[in-house]
Amino acid sequence: MDVRLLRYFLAVAEEGSFGGAARRTGVSQPAVSHGVRLLEEELGARLFDRDARSVVLTADGILLLDPARRLVAEFAALPGLLDRARGRVRGRLEIGTTDVASIYVLPRVYRTYRRRHPEVELSVRVEGTASLLRQLGEGSIELAVITCQAGEKTVGSLGEGFVVEPLYREELEFFVSRRHRLAGRRQVTPREMANVPLITFKRDSITRQAVDQAFRREGLTPRVAMEISSPEAIKKLVEVGLGAGVLPLQSLRADFRGGPLVPVSVRGVKLSRLLGVARARGRTLTPAAEAFLELSEKIRNVPASVQASGRTG
Repeated sequence: MDVRLLRYFLAVAEEGSFGGAARRTGVSQPAVSHGVRLLEEELGARLFDRDARSVVLTADGILLLDPARRLVAEFAALPGLLDRARGRVRGRLEIGTTDVASIYVLPRVYRTYRRRHPEVELSVRVEGTASLLRQLGEGSIELAVITCQAGEKTVGSLGEGFVVEPLYREELEFFVSRRHRLAGRRQVTPREMANVPLITFKRDSITRQAVDQAFRREGLTPRVAMEISSPEAIKKLVEVGLGAGVLPLQSLRADFRGGPLVPVSVRGVKLSRLLGVARARGRTLTPAAEAFLELSEKIRNVPASVQASGRTG
């Protein structure tokens, strides 16, 4: 059996479409469709129900899902068995990170990694923490830099399937446009900030949940005007005066230095978030992944012993 056919099958199952699978695997959509048909013929089973709008796993497809993931992961690990013995780092490394981590925290790691390990093809998926953990569990990525804690909120219910190593703590900052009525105020009350339309992350974001919780402690509910996944989009919307935002300080420094945005101190509200590197428990990392973990230590600003625990709301 050609392992590529299993990769195509998994890509279709996880992306929910042949087009998405083609983009993920880097081949044409007809090639993916043909590969899935060949696999179905070889197994003597229909793996997907297809119509004009959706692609859904059949009962046989669901049965194949976990064995296919294990086989693809074991096949991908084969070169690493020899490379580890020879001290060689090569191949393809699939990792995932959140937006802010990828843009503002990890670039130095990426640059050094590419310079030191030119034989590795580094692929980075930028998505939310929940999606990254799902992909990590499925085996489609080896490592994920996630938000494991924000304020008192933690990425709960990880179970025994993951190991998360806390890595980098960053302050969260409220901010408004330089032309906003709160700009220039030394400090505002939580009630004043709660009355300003808030442009923030979606409800399933740990950072968003931490912000909501901070207001609830004051008996308040923020006026959420827009929910957006992109930190850069949040900044632009705040810049044109549509409301206030909350983002990691690291992503705002340039905008605060004479730029269009200004920080707002909210009395009694201090928030930070903790980034961590997650991997699947019991899964042997490739030399390429081990090399990335080693380089990520250069940006560590919290003790390795710090642990994030608890449940999400």
